[in-house]
Amino acid sequence: MGNRNRTAGIRAEQRIAKELRDLGFDGVVTTRAESKNLDDKGVDLMQLPTSLIILPCHIQVKKTINTPKISEILKPMDKPLILLHIKEEKKGSRFYEVGDYVYMDKSFFYQLLKKWLH
Repeated sequence: MGNRNRTAGIRAEQRIAKELRDLGFDGVVTTRAESKNLDDKGVDLMQLPTSLIILPCHIQVKKTINTPKISEILKPMDKPLILLHIKEEKKGSRFYEVGDYVYMDKSFFYQLLKKWLH
């Protein structure tokens, strides 16, 4: 089971990185490929310094059945850390995605809303 979970997690990180690049955040890559230091801190996605548009946060991706323990994951860093949870459900021996959710600190959420207004 561990190998399936690891592979699913890596694929989820790669998919979210591509989705962010498609949105215009060029240079978003997995920390697994670029920064052991950030990877060790629980950050899964980062932006290369040559990027034109700056991603305002770090992102950790979790693909799990259970809701992650958010208080253990969201910790102070140089940029806000967002947890992107791809929720799964198991039916028989197969896993199915049932929703994508984002968890973040309320103050960062309010910052995003303020930028939306301007």
